[in-house]
Amino acid sequence: MAAGKELMGLLSQLEGIAETGRPDVQALVAGINLEYLNDAAKAYRLFTQSANADYPAGQRGLGHMLANGIGVEKDVRAAAQLFESAAQAGDAVAAFNFSMMLSKGLGVERDESRAESLLREAANLGLPAACGALADRLAKGGNVEEARRLYQHAAEGGVPKAMFTLASWCRDGVGGPIDFVQAVRWFLGLLDFGNGDGVHEAISLARSMPVEEIKQAARLAGRGADADALIRAAGR
Repeated sequence: MAAGKELMGLLSQLEGIAETGRPDVQALVAGINLEYLNDAAKAYRLFTQSANADYPAGQRGLGHMLANGIGVEKDVRAAAQLFESAAQAGDAVAAFNFSMMLSKGLGVERDESRAESLLREAANLGLPAACGALADRLAKGGNVEEARRLYQHAAEGGVPKAMFTLASWCRDGVGGPIDFVQAVRWFLGLLDFGNGDGVHEAISLARSMPVEEIKQAARLAGRGADADALIRAAGR
């Protein structure tokens, strides 16, 4: 209860600063109102003020609301323009979002070359979702070695789809050596996201792995306590 009051007091202070015209604080408070307080009207007002000051996070936040019609009429063309501006200022999430719009031709003319360039830019800035999306593109083009490296970055950033793909590739030796420890690690890691799709694969691999390697994989997944259950399920 006391912590809640303290947090609300802090938010009140931030709102006061936002009203002085600080675009960074406006974007921060807008995000809190949108994601945690469900106050889309206040979020829209503050994101708009921040965006009008050419602040990238404000542009990206306003673009998100417009692209999805959150508390405002949907306007993908305006959203694309905002994402583009924020991307040009080095915002990785905006670069990723604008890349997706370019690839699909949403609010902007379709441009696959530019879409991939922006996607690579976002991936180079370390955005896990961009790493996963770029890896998908490279994999389709046959560049499995670079794709596997990018899947690794995406998996480490908590992208479930990338985790499953990386685990499968480590199991099968795609884009690099066969590595059952890493395969089981990422199959088990999916459980942290409520995704049990990799459990059967982890059990199947564990049947042919030394017990110590199974335990190592579980530790790497941050699920050391599950090692004994996996060992039993594998009949070891």
